[in-house]
Amino acid sequence: MDRGRKAMPVQNKACNQRYIQRCQARHRQKLRDMKCSIDNKPPRQATHLKSKAKKNALMEDRIDQIETENRILLEKMSNIMRCTGATSNKSESTKYGHSLSKERRKRELQRISKQNLKILRRIQESKPTYNHCHWEEEAKANDRIIANISEFRKPSERGELGTRTRSFFDEDVLMHFEDC
Repeated sequence: MDRGRKAMPVQNKACNQRYIQRCQARHRQKLRDMKCSIDNKPPRQATHLKSKAKKNALMEDRIDQIETENRILLEKMSNIMRCTGATSNKSESTKYGHSLSKERRKRELQRISKQNLKILRRIQESKPTYNHCHWEEEAKANDRIIANISEFRKPSERGELGTRTRSFFDEDVLMHFEDC
């Protein structure tokens, strides 16, 4: 018995003892007979999923196809055994192996190559139609217009971040534009 029950006053200790033993026995019996409230069993499988009718049908079709191919192969083998008795390893494709239009295709390819070379020479010899110096002048004019229109000047124009460092590419481009 636990201490809580011992401290509780009762009229008859023997009756109380029997009552507690009966309650404990009933409790143990309920624990033994208790069923889980959560179903842990695997779900029931549907019978149509167990039979796998589609797989069986596909397997039967495949077996029928194999039997048909085997029958055809057997007929061919029996025909070879009956008629010639032996097979020849000579290939008949060498008779017809050469192309009838080989020379014409070769001439056409040479003609196309010559035309491509002529076009390449014309492209290389033509003078450019764009003037990069004119583009630079237009870019500077656009920068001046943007500076006049803009409310705030760029940090590089105000001198806050210092002068911009030039990269190798900038120097190369400037040298190219100085030729204009």
